[in-house]
Amino acid sequence: MADIIKAFLPMLMTVVTAFLLGLIAIPLLRAKKTGRFEPRIGSRFASDGSEPVMGGAVLAAAFSVWYFPTLLSTDLTNSTNKQDSREGLIFAGIYVIIIVCAGIADDRLKHFLARPAGVSPVFMQALIYVSSLSLTLALAVYRTPSTEVILPFNLGFIEFGALYYPLTALVMTLAVDGIKLHFCFGSDISSSVGGLTEVTGALSLLTVSLSCKLTGCSAGALFSDIAAAACIGLLLWTFPPSKLVSGGSGSACIGAMLACAVLLSKLELLFLLAALPQLTDVLFALVRYLRFRLSKGRPGDKRGSPRRSFHMLLRQRGFDDIRIITVFSLAGLAGGALSLAFAHYAQGFFPIV
Repeated sequence: MADIIKAFLPMLMTVVTAFLLGLIAIPLLRAKKTGRFEPRIGSRFASDGSEPVMGGAVLAAAFSVWYFPTLLSTDLTNSTNKQDSREGLIFAGIYVIIIVCAGIADDRLKHFLARPAGVSPVFMQALIYVSSLSLTLALAVYRTPSTEVILPFNLGFIEFGALYYPLTALVMTLAVDGIKLHFCFGSDISSSVGGLTEVTGALSLLTVSLSCKLTGCSAGALFSDIAAAACIGLLLWTFPPSKLVSGGSGSACIGAMLACAVLLSKLELLFLLAALPQLTDVLFALVRYLRFRLSKGRPGDKRGSPRRSFHMLLRQRGFDDIRIITVFSLAGLAGGALSLAFAHYAQGFFPIV
């Protein structure tokens, strides 16, 4: 019982911290947007268009407050995964902070300073990729280097060699971008669904955590647990009717957390399963875009333009926020079941020496 309490206490405190930070941040952020400071957070904020955008700041703060003290006080010597290291966890936390800071700057420019262009997309992509590459290289230094990726269906490993690092960084960059598209397209938050990215992010991170526990990866489980708790804490404010909008900073933060969690797990293909809800939305958007491009110039053919993602399609079909979240949650549970099956299969490959 003591071990269970010790494991769940940081998660509980992360949820509580996110809630308390929201109490403080929402009136301050709203005052920046409207010019009026009103400390009371009431239901009127949920529908008048004055909800502040910058949920990533609350998310990252709650995560950091409990993540770093927990990793410093946790004993990783009993982990059966030889890839685990305290230094790796520290670098993973720093990586999340870098990504969310870039997202906060982008949200500030777009939604508080009325500069729709925000941070240069080229700069943002370069920052995410360089940060991802730096993390993969740092992990190679501070833990047993491994450039092998476990394959399903008894196919063993595939050895990437030096290509592992740039390719992994590219996948992590795409993961961050994908979660951001799962939230909304660019600065247009009118199509976003309150709480969707937090629900699917928490489900994906908890899936990775359970998978890490199956394979004995203590570092990946610790990171995933607190990251999932931060998403749940932010969800208390973003769940419809929302008092706070996750924003690009929040979605980028969740994307960075999920990419880090999978990287720490050393089950790289797990991302394709654990992120099933987000990938469904992104792939649907990609198919619609390609159909739109192919049909461009054909009179009367509008197959691709109005529906740019699966959650937007559901909204156009009359689904409210709760029903949309339910649909993606079911996809998350399906992805979780597949992830645990993959992790169970992968147990035979651990510890990785």
